[in-house]
Formats: sequence, structure tokens, C-alpha cells
Amino acid sequence: MSQTKILTVTLEFEMGDRKIYSPRIKAAYESAVSAAIEAAKDQLLDGSVNTVRSRMSWDYRFATAATEYTDLEVEWPEEDDQSDEGPDL
Repeated sequence: MSQTKILTVTLEFEMGDRKIYSPRIKAAYESAVSAAIEAAKDQLLDGSVNTVRSRMSWDYRFATAATEYTDLEVEWPEEDDQSDEGPDL
């Protein structure tokens, strides 16, 4: 029996001091989600995505208090594009 896998992609837009109204925020969110879905479709095998869920949150916090992200060196297997194996971390 196959185990369901979840791919999570997080985008965080650090905004400037200009006032941005909700229609523009919603449009930017929808554009980012659409672009991510299209990019994933280009890279993943046909039929490999069952469901896409997205959500938007709005925080008022200082950019210096943002989450720290870490870059990892990842080696992806190149021998078989059909492989379900993950990266070697």
C-alpha cells in the first residue's frame, strides 16, 4: 500500500511601507498559487497530484523577526525520472 506524500512550499513576501489594499493582496496570492501549480505540473508526473490546498495569512511583524530559513545541500537521484525516491539528505 502506497503512503500519501505531501509537498509543502512556503512563500513569504516581505512588504514595504506602502499601503496595499486587499484586492491587490488577494490577486498577488492567487497569482503566486497559480504559478506554483503550473510549475509543479511541469515537473511532476501526470496524475501524481491529487489535491492542492493553499492558504494565506497576514502578519504584522518586523521583518527582522521573520523565520530563519536554512539552505541544505541536497543530492537528487538523476538516473530515473520515474523514481519515487526522495533526496539524500
